[in-house]
Amino acid sequence: MKIIIFLIFYLISVVICYKDVIPLGYESHNDSLVIKYNENENYYKNISFLWNGKSRYDMSFNCVLNNTIRTCTLPVKESDHAQMYSESIVACTENNGTFQMCGYYVPLLFFPSPLLISEFRPKTRGGNTTLSGYYLELQERLIVHFENPYFNDQFRWVDGFYLIPGAFESKTPDRINLKLDVYPGCGYRTIVWENLETFNFTYQDPNIEKIANNQSTLDITGTNFYNQSIYVSVKIDNNIIDPNDIISVDFENIKLKFNYSDPFSSKLNVQVGCCDYWSNKFQITYPPIPSSVNSIPKLKGGLLIINGNRLTSSPSSNNNNISISVGDSNCSIVSSSSNEIKCNLQPLSNPKLNNSPLIVVSINGIVNTNELLLNYDIPYITTFSQVNDEIHIIGGCFGNINSTQIQINGKQVLNQIKSINNDETILILNVQNQIYNFNISMESNSIKSNEINVDVKMFGRINEIPSVGNKLINFTLLYVNSSNINSIPTIKILNEKSNQIIKSILTNVNESVVSCSFLIENNCGIINYEIEIGNQRYQSSFSYESPFINNCNLNSNEIVICIGKAFGNTYNETSIIISNQSISIKKEINNSSYESISFQMNEEYNILGELYLNVCGLSSNKVIINTIPIFKNVSIPNLFDKNGGDIIIIGKYLNNNNTNITIECNGEEILEKECKLNNSGTSLECNIKLNGPNDKNCKLLFNYNKNNSNNIVSTFNLIYKSPSINQTSIINLKQGGILTIIGNDFYYPIDKVTIIGDNGNGSDDNLNCDEPKYINDTMITCFIQATNYTFNNIKNGEMIFINVSTNGKSGTSKVFKYLTQSDDARQYSDARNIFQNLLLSILIIVIISLFISNI
Repeated sequence: MKIIIFLIFYLISVVICYKDVIPLGYESHNDSLVIKYNENENYYKNISFLWNGKSRYDMSFNCVLNNTIRTCTLPVKESDHAQMYSESIVACTENNGTFQMCGYYVPLLFFPSPLLISEFRPKTRGGNTTLSGYYLELQERLIVHFENPYFNDQFRWVDGFYLIPGAFESKTPDRINLKLDVYPGCGYRTIVWENLETFNFTYQDPNIEKIANNQSTLDITGTNFYNQSIYVSVKIDNNIIDPNDIISVDFENIKLKFNYSDPFSSKLNVQVGCCDYWSNKFQITYPPIPSSVNSIPKLKGGLLIINGNRLTSSPSSNNNNISISVGDSNCSIVSSSSNEIKCNLQPLSNPKLNNSPLIVVSINGIVNTNELLLNYDIPYITTFSQVNDEIHIIGGCFGNINSTQIQINGKQVLNQIKSINNDETILILNVQNQIYNFNISMESNSIKSNEINVDVKMFGRINEIPSVGNKLINFTLLYVNSSNINSIPTIKILNEKSNQIIKSILTNVNESVVSCSFLIENNCGIINYEIEIGNQRYQSSFSYESPFINNCNLNSNEIVICIGKAFGNTYNETSIIISNQSISIKKEINNSSYESISFQMNEEYNILGELYLNVCGLSSNKVIINTIPIFKNVSIPNLFDKNGGDIIIIGKYLNNNNTNITIECNGEEILEKECKLNNSGTSLECNIKLNGPNDKNCKLLFNYNKNNSNNIVSTFNLIYKSPSINQTSIINLKQGGILTIIGNDFYYPIDKVTIIGDNGNGSDDNLNCDEPKYINDTMITCFIQATNYTFNNIKNGEMIFINVSTNGKSGTSKVFKYLTQSDDARQYSDARNIFQNLLLSILIIVIISLFISNI
């Protein structure tokens, strides 16, 4: 809209006539100017640049008609550029090759625009700015018009609309590089040439060079800011600050309110925006500010406590981002907060160096800018505490007990230091009698510390640890004010619901020391109390003696009796714990001396676990119950074999002590036995090495004594296995031969082998196998005489019974094949082969077993 108004204003001064030249468009090039026309329009043929009515420079167009568009090109040589300037331009015109006129005034409204050859970026302050290009003064310009979108900007008022002119500085022979006096501005702007063509440019971007960070303001210094705050913005860490916080703006300086209140060190990026064009990011820091540090011993090192502000990183960080260096040494971080850092510093390897090293605090790479020095070996006192009759002075660099001197109320005192810890941070002072309030300082390493005031409070101590049940408790009260000396002391037991106040029944006074005695019903455990005398109070606690167990024994009635001391005398005072299982006592402990306690042992208690007592919250030592086994019976799960077997002794409170258990069979003690106890102590499994096969009558004895027959706790019988027959060889009775019998539990000697022919019919029809021989416990042999003897009612090839008798044990099995006919030779041979293979397999198994047992 402004451009249209501008044109109307411009055209008023131009006389429009029929012979005017009205081009369609323009092109500006380094080596030519191009103007396009409609076919029937007038056009420039020759052009002259006039100066002061005296000089002129003539140039000619080359025109070409293409369809309905005529293109006229003005060739421009390098030497032409310096001559193409004038106070006015005149031309000769044609129309379709027909001369029209000469001396035609050429307005820039109908002529090509200047061609800029370099970037045009004026400063926001404005002023002389070089405008480099061609055709800048084809006709002398006094101003260049800028289209201005910011109505509140600096402006020149022309006929009702805003224009920003830029005036050329002066006439100059250099027509390519001209000085333009630009008005102040910022951001994006547009130059409007006379022919209504435009050139877009931007003012230079703002640039931050320095920021002064004061307590509550930021003072930003730089270039190409703007002097109108409405067009100025400031971003801090990408957050645009409130415009109301901008105090002042100028082209090189911006001042704004900004109060950094975060308690941690930080880096912030600041940007300035002018007309929505943003500057570089400039980083400001809020560094840690260490203001004070304690002293530590040079030869021992110690804990440094650095106080100040912003001594931690942001909440999302951790101590890994914090480092402390003291001179050339690193200090290991212990903890940090906004106003305190604690770190451990090692002793100096060379104590002659670094008497006052510089402390550098770095948090997220941000280092303190102030100077803080560490001074070694300077004693200092921070506070004190009173522990009964001791005053604990707390500070640092206290030296050692032999060299450190104490001054009380400005005077040196001797033999008052009880101890100084190895870190030289705690000095324990014996309280001087009769001194209630005093000032204390010290001197170490020939350096005197600061002075603090110590106010000694009344305190009390119990004269001796009271025994359980003792009601009379004696106290000594020290540092009693003279105004309270004649008052009667009282004691309040704080862990009683009643909070009963008890008066002293006996009181003695010696200067500021008061001895008093109280009758206290609570007679076990830990007692919290408060003693009051006059207007002085003292709170503390004392403990009755702890319970102690000498031993605990289980008697034959399964009652556990524990002997010791300080057991208490009521069931609500005392509890018994076995293997962390609490046992309730349901009756009073009727023992005025508190030296024994008993309870019934139940099966659910782990008798093997540790036992201890808890009396009013005090625990005794732990002991193991001495038990006496209780035997019930002996179980034999399986029959014994040749080598013996297992028995299971069943009872309660059994143990692995085999020396007090004796097994006697048929009047002889069994020496070879191995017993294993189960976890609950209710069974003891014993393996007995006792050869068979004769059954035996046995007795289990406890604490065996040949002179005492009353120690038999159980009797039992050992029953051995009878022989079993699995297989025999094949013998034809008519031929006779050696019969081999395979089985188990054969014993030496073999009494008799009998072939039984009744086959369950009840007839006495037997055949003896002579010369029985014991090979091993799984094989025997005997000899069958050749005979024509036959069994009644038994068919040839039928299986019949065979019996083996040995040492009173007898075994029978239907495994013997009855063969008497000669046509059974093949069957006999096959059976023999099978039996031989069986014998070979047994032999191999025996050999392998012997080999494995010898490995």
